Amino acid sequence: MRIPIIKANQNSPEVLRICSRSAAQSSEIEKLVKEILLNVKKNGLRAAVPYAKKYDGLKKNNLRVSEVEIKRAASKIDSNLKNALKQAIENVKVFHQKQTEKSWTFKGKDGEVLGQKIRPLKRVGLYVPGGAGVYPSTLIMNAVPALVAGVKELVVVSPIKNGLHSSVAYVLLELGIKEVYHIGGAQAIGLLAYGAKGIAPVDKIVGPGNVFAAFAKKEVFGTVDIDMIAGPSEIAVLADSTANPEWVAADMLSQAEHGSGFEASICATDSLAFAKKLAACITEQVNSSPKREILEKSLTAYGRIFLAKNMKEAVDIVNRIAPEHLEIVAKNQDELEKMVENAGAIFIGSYSSEPVGDYFAGPNHVLPTNGTARFASPLGVYDFLKRTSIIRYSKKALEKNGENIAKIADSEGFYHHKMAIMVRL
Repeated sequence: MRIPIIKANQNSPEVLRICSRSAAQSSEIEKLVKEILLNVKKNGLRAAVPYAKKYDGLKKNNLRVSEVEIKRAASKIDSNLKNALKQAIENVKVFHQKQTEKSWTFKGKDGEVLGQKIRPLKRVGLYVPGGAGVYPSTLIMNAVPALVAGVKELVVVSPIKNGLHSSVAYVLLELGIKEVYHIGGAQAIGLLAYGAKGIAPVDKIVGPGNVFAAFAKKEVFGTVDIDMIAGPSEIAVLADSTANPEWVAADMLSQAEHGSGFEASICATDSLAFAKKLAACITEQVNSSPKREILEKSLTAYGRIFLAKNMKEAVDIVNRIAPEHLEIVAKNQDELEKMVENAGAIFIGSYSSEPVGDYFAGPNHVLPTNGTARFASPLGVYDFLKRTSIIRYSKKALEKNGENIAKIADSEGFYHHKMAIMVRL
């Protein structure tokens, strides 16, 4: 295959098409998800267990993965992988400890005390995919910021179709997570949101999943909080003539291999010579890849090299797309970074390959997708905290401001709001 090179700006049709992509959900999936959620809500484990047997490979009547099973699986981990995961956990902890918040108050001139109380959520559910692949990194990225925030109860659900993988088990053990259930899809989301006999409902659900889990999270939002509705992954690379086309090609394929067919792999450059070299490198790497069919599907639909008049125009294209992952590989990379307004995570320089952030560096890899980086942020400690306002008004402050408060209440037609102040004056 040959990836297209297209002259473009932020308003070009192909740029706008990239921005509008989404993995469509069918009405059949929507109907099934709603049925599953309602059944789990009404019948608890009597509904959840049969669903887990049907869809998630559960062989027994108990969803709980025992501590013995976790320890047994963890003992089989390769020592080199164990060391890598241990270091990754430490890196992620160090980064997220910078995000902690503290309660605060201040005293006004009339003796009033105002402030905000910061507290962690009590119980959080973590969805860890386990059907088509094994994702210890997902567990790390979702669990560590919750633990740093002070969440006391972490509950993991996963469709463990081929048994608990040693790498996931090791991370569970290392992080001290003991409550794990063999269940996935919409049934897992329902179990977390509504609870069941012996399983308390959670306050928030985080973690990516298949289309069933994603739609279920959307449905239960309001009953519980959620992190986000994850869309197809994407990478954009800002590159000039100094970039290494072989490396940029490899990074673009790192997202195209996810397999949904909706992943976007984009490069925006001002160099036609570089664009041609990059296209050739992509072709070569795709042709030699064991995932050639998957790559060709994604790249045919959403793999593009955009040729801009200059790097400023290239940045405008990137800001319009608002990519989940943005790499900047250019001689004036620091200046370009300052111009970027919309991106989930920015990787600066030739050695900051996207997988560095996915697995190891420390920042979270749960990032806004599908253009939501325009308004959304990476998962962090702040997502597991709740804030309560503190108002301690003094007699002096109320006597000074009471009439103004009453006037505002009266202007809105709330008589008893006004009288609640006036009886004190």
